Amino acid sequence: MGLQQQIRDHIIDQVLHGEEPEGFDDDYNLIDAGIMDSLAIMNMVTYLEQQAGVEFGDEDIVPEHFSSIEALARFAEQKRAG
Repeated sequence: MGLQQQIRDHIIDQVLHGEEPEGFDDDYNLIDAGIMDSLAIMNMVTYLEQQAGVEFGDEDIVPEHFSSIEALARFAEQKRAG
């Protein structure tokens, strides 16, 4: 399973509690929809650090990195690549 699918599954399980909103795809705006609030962002940071080996600095926790599943996966892959 790819990182993007892992992130998607994590959001569905942990944040949405199994209930996907209509039109929920990898470009769905998680911040505008209220899915990624401060608690969900910190949960995602912890998840990515543990599961993907991505290390976050304070400067990395900005809305554009958490705006969609696609943005999260792209950012995490960039961080892993160095």
